[in-house]
Amino acid sequence: MSEKRIGSSYGKLMMNTIVFAIGSFSSKVLVLLLVPIYTKHLTQSELGRTDNLTQIANWIIPLATMTISEAIIRFGLDKAYDKKKVFTLGNLVCGAGMLLFAVILGLVSLIGVADKWISGYAVLLFLYVFMSGIKTLYTTFVRAMEKVRLFAVAGIVATFFTLFFMVLFYLVLPKDFLGANTGIQKYLLSTILSDAITAVFVTIAAKLWRYIDFKDMDRELLHTMLQYSVPLIPAQLLWLITNSSDSFMTTHYIGEDRNGVLSAAYKIPNLVATVYMMFGQAWNMSAITENDSEDRDKFYEKVFDFNQSLLYILAAGCLLIVQPITNVWIGEEFRECVKYSPLLIYSTIFSCLTTFMGSIYLASKLTKRSLFTSLISGIINVGLNIVLIPTIGLYGPPLSTIASYMTVFIIRAFDSKKIVPFRMDIRKMIVSNVLVMMMTAVLVKETDLMHHKLLYLVVLALFCAVFVINMESINSLFFRFMPKRIAEKVTNLGTKKLSFIAAGVVAFAGLNLLFKCVPLILVLAAGYALGIKIDAPKIFLFCQVLCSALIWLIFGHIFGAGVLFIMCAAPIIIYRKKRYIAMAVASFDLFLGSLILSELGWFLFLIQLIALMVIYRRMIAEFALDYIEYGTLGPLDKITGMIPVRRGKNGTSTSELPAGKKSDSQ
Repeated sequence: MSEKRIGSSYGKLMMNTIVFAIGSFSSKVLVLLLVPIYTKHLTQSELGRTDNLTQIANWIIPLATMTISEAIIRFGLDKAYDKKKVFTLGNLVCGAGMLLFAVILGLVSLIGVADKWISGYAVLLFLYVFMSGIKTLYTTFVRAMEKVRLFAVAGIVATFFTLFFMVLFYLVLPKDFLGANTGIQKYLLSTILSDAITAVFVTIAAKLWRYIDFKDMDRELLHTMLQYSVPLIPAQLLWLITNSSDSFMTTHYIGEDRNGVLSAAYKIPNLVATVYMMFGQAWNMSAITENDSEDRDKFYEKVFDFNQSLLYILAAGCLLIVQPITNVWIGEEFRECVKYSPLLIYSTIFSCLTTFMGSIYLASKLTKRSLFTSLISGIINVGLNIVLIPTIGLYGPPLSTIASYMTVFIIRAFDSKKIVPFRMDIRKMIVSNVLVMMMTAVLVKETDLMHHKLLYLVVLALFCAVFVINMESINSLFFRFMPKRIAEKVTNLGTKKLSFIAAGVVAFAGLNLLFKCVPLILVLAAGYALGIKIDAPKIFLFCQVLCSALIWLIFGHIFGAGVLFIMCAAPIIIYRKKRYIAMAVASFDLFLGSLILSELGWFLFLIQLIALMVIYRRMIAEFALDYIEYGTLGPLDKITGMIPVRRGKNGTSTSELPAGKKSDSQ
């Protein structure tokens, strides 16, 4: 493989990561937006029943779909297999599984053995599992077609319609339009309809009907796909056990209130897992497509080095801010969770590294090994929870989680090297682990560093050390994809200068923690004013969003929304452009919602959004048709000033040119 080929592999990995990040970010924003809606309109018992039903659905989905979506991505990306046959067989297996699930669910409902859990919700439970399975199958096949942009757009579509139906059912329509006490039904129905619309959107956008042909069934391929996917059923269930046993066993041994503290402790560690998931989806594709390449081992080595360095820096960064973020985001009621969050943050390093190693099993079609290692994780986690929770309370689940993930990572690291013998930098891994463990120990011992400045300086110094040790790996791979002019300036600084800059940034971060982000707010306000003065939209838009978000978090949502409205309205006076007017109107909706009633803000926003869709319906239709046919942004390119690429009959394409200019051939 040439250097050019290697570069293209890394470039593809990074671009896919960026696209998946865009698609995933919307769903994370959705979680934040939905929490105040359904917590306000559902009682505690309804929330508990809803959680039980979604947990049951999550357990059923791997069984009903036979985890065939994993086979779809593995064999769909493999050029040795026909995508049409792979997708056809995926639909066949999923359909058969859903039919069997419908029969079993009907018998269970008839006998009444599960009335405590699903009584009155059997139909909705089936629809929830069915639509979730179909959406996952179709969006996964889109990934197998390497249409990652469409996959990201599908995530945004799912997010938008889930939010739309939640607002419609809970805030706009009459409370009893489905009948009395139907809060749970509305919640489930919102997800079902969103998944259905997403599946239809993906089907039309990718023309998936072209990839279904039940006339020519490849039984040998069906057998191969099932051999691959079936061992993943218990593997996924075991991971569910590992991830959910902490919650169930904490509730069993020491009560629901303690489980609430543990749940709050997981919120910040989940940030690390969320960021990694964006990279993990892209890495899973690259691991499959690069599995047969000549320089596969070198590719794995570089990506693993980047992967572990990214995880250590992310984990150390989260440890640095976990205490102030807990105070601001989670609140004083659950302040106790800062005792356990550092341990859970540390566990995410091995959780994500374990996932990375699991991709090797998937790429090499050795899913039985994934099952075996998942079984070890489940046994260790459950066994230690039984011993530790009754003796040391809430310290038990984090410690059992660390032990289970660390053990499985070590086993997978040795085992996977027999499949792909790539080199690991063990020395750097050990040093980074020791430094992060020292940060964790300090934070567990002292839960209020704001009153112990010396210890806080120790944590800052440890973070700097982690950053400097792992910076070279991030620099060598990540900066490869930055603009050349910026990359050269950064790389020419050298390790020492970058270390000083990093120390300065960390010191500034510490200053902001001590003075409640006031220095950063002042810097952002100055950046906003400078951006307005020099007509640099990227600068003042970034500064206004971040500045108002900080004010929202620290001084209250009314102040944050008010500052955002003022900052959005100011550019209208100077530039008088439509996009700034639209932003000001949207920020005014947010301000009204914060000042008067949140439902009013959402209602106005949705009305204005519908009005914009009606006004620009032709442009939206042209964009959709153009995207389906060419995979480009159609009329939106007119806004950016570029002519989209068009494919000719012979497969050639015209270059992207500034609007109004012609190529030499023209």
